[in-house]
Amino acid sequence: MMKKLFKIFFIIFLANFNNLYADEKIGSQHQYGISLLGSYEYEETQFMHLRGGLQAESKKHDNYGLLYNYKNSFINNGYFTEFEFDNSYQFMNQSYWSNTTGTMKDIDVDIFNSRLLYGLNISEKLMLKSGLGYRYLYHHWENRKSSTGANGYDREQDYTYIPIIAELKAPIPELAVDGILKIEFDNVIAGQNNSYLGYLGGSNRDLEFTNDDGYMWKISYEANMSNYIIEPYYEFMSIEESTSTRSSQEPSNTTKEIGIRFKTAFNTNNNSNVSNYKTLRNDDKYYFGIQLLMSEVEIGLFNPSGTGQIDDKDGYGYSLISGTSLTDFLDLEFAFNQFNQSQFTCNSGDTVITDGRYNKGANPYGTSLSCGSDNTAVIIESYSTAIGIKPKFEFSINDLDIAFNLSAGYHRWDQSETTVVAGSSTTVVDLTGHDPYFGLGIFTTNDNLSFSLSYLQHDMFYNAKSLGASVNYIF
Repeated sequence: MMKKLFKIFFIIFLANFNNLYADEKIGSQHQYGISLLGSYEYEETQFMHLRGGLQAESKKHDNYGLLYNYKNSFINNGYFTEFEFDNSYQFMNQSYWSNTTGTMKDIDVDIFNSRLLYGLNISEKLMLKSGLGYRYLYHHWENRKSSTGANGYDREQDYTYIPIIAELKAPIPELAVDGILKIEFDNVIAGQNNSYLGYLGGSNRDLEFTNDDGYMWKISYEANMSNYIIEPYYEFMSIEESTSTRSSQEPSNTTKEIGIRFKTAFNTNNNSNVSNYKTLRNDDKYYFGIQLLMSEVEIGLFNPSGTGQIDDKDGYGYSLISGTSLTDFLDLEFAFNQFNQSQFTCNSGDTVITDGRYNKGANPYGTSLSCGSDNTAVIIESYSTAIGIKPKFEFSINDLDIAFNLSAGYHRWDQSETTVVAGSSTTVVDLTGHDPYFGLGIFTTNDNLSFSLSYLQHDMFYNAKSLGASVNYIF
């Protein structure tokens, strides 16, 4: 960890050195604050989970964070640019569940996150930033036992990532709020996980795993209230399975976190008064919204017998959508998608036929598979990150405004195929790739709000067809 921190502070020095050659120095800003956790969910599908905040079994409010942010703004080559050093420390109390080792409560967890960023104003409303980030997590489990008597052990997770952040000036006049919408995608470039089992002695050894495949989505809205800043946020992290060490492996996992930050600023720059700078774009039309997905996700199984059941429409999914108008007839759109689950359940003696995809193609199309135990389930979970274009067409018929759009693009998808045999075993197959998606929809706009209904098809290992209903706010 110290080597990583040394690299980070070295980059800080280089970034500030650049200020010596700035055309005009705008000034610096320091932000201090605290964060409060609403909900934290760490999931290894159908095998283990951790819950914090309101999802925990006890000490639901025993969670807090400390925040520090430094910004230095200047004009460089005629463009408004900004250096940022962002840090947070979180203490959490979590509850643990596993289908093999029972439960445990009141687990202390520390999370440290640090980012170095450099940004450029693309337009009067939009600044894009990128740089380097580092996330450190430590679970304090040593000398603890679960409800089944299993020994706990400390765990450490380190991830280095490249963040890409869009900061959009996004006032909401209807609420008299002046704020900044932040949308962030982080690509993990290096990951290390340590399980400190060696303290147990005997044949136990500390284990080290490598994981360089994962990503994070972060959404927040920084609302300025007089001298204070209130920032609700949502974060999602997906990490693929690790390398193997001594026949052990860290499985793929997802993390979802919701909370709120309270901050105050000192030596504040009044950047809104800075207007004599170049921009790469003059047209400023952006939107952000949420979409409810009613999806049908393939499962690769059919013709169940006996008590066997297939449900490829379990629950609801959602999308977080952001976009900009490139022209009056064309939008560029980004989305994070969580599709609803598909699942097959059966009992001993039931059968089902595979189309050849299940268990990485272990059986050819048409093979009949038997359930060897009661309460067996196959579950498909799907996520994706998408970028695409949306041509728009608007016309009127008898004074009735009608508008529809097409959508097409590519998305990075992640799917997990989990087979659970109750009381016996859990097997997870991780699937990932890049594929096209397309869709069509109708929409209407009322002042700053846009409402739409759409049909979407996302190609994946197990394809998804969705009906979506969305609401977007236009800034």
